[in-house]
Amino acid sequence: MRLCGKLELYLQRITYSDFTLTKLGKKFGITHQSKVLFEVVEDKMILPSAHLLEDLDFASKMPAFSEKAKSELLIMPILKEFYKTNQDKLTIFSGYSFDVDAKNELNGVCDYLLSASPHLLEIKSPVFCLVEAKNRGVEEGFGQCAAEMYAASLFNQENKQPLPNIYGVVTNGYEWVFMKYEANNVIIDQKRYFLSDVTTILYILGKIIDESYLQILA
Repeated sequence: MRLCGKLELYLQRITYSDFTLTKLGKKFGITHQSKVLFEVVEDKMILPSAHLLEDLDFASKMPAFSEKAKSELLIMPILKEFYKTNQDKLTIFSGYSFDVDAKNELNGVCDYLLSASPHLLEIKSPVFCLVEAKNRGVEEGFGQCAAEMYAASLFNQENKQPLPNIYGVVTNGYEWVFMKYEANNVIIDQKRYFLSDVTTILYILGKIIDESYLQILA
């Protein structure tokens, strides 16, 4: 019993943040590659609201050096804007535990998790996108986000709402890198998007929710 208790405590300390792309490959056989994920059609973009621009202007005048500050001042306003135009399609969970398989280290807290079901009070499938906030370079979050996307795929399967593709985003608030999990392969977008181009970030988030709903209806 004592050994089991120690094992449980050890597993609780291991979280998504302990994963690297290399570890994912060794443990689950997940491969990774880099290529352009999205074709941007400028004519279909919608300009951000005045409220979002005001929020980002306010953020530019505030000290945003910590992960928490960047999450609150830069990331959440963009997700909130995205939610406003898609509130009948999704729920955004901020800072919730997503414990899918502790024995395989697929547990821990996700910065932001998006479910393609509206008005939820708890995480339910299908989970279609995860957003990881990082304080420094976005590269440090690739392994963690990939592990969360893989866990989301398992979570959806277990709840009988599988999606062929799960998306992820790693961002430090200023730089955004999109990722995609499909068929045991993680694709990291070759293009990087910056806060100065928030219109494109919102456009890509819109493409992700639209694709996810097409998958659900298929």
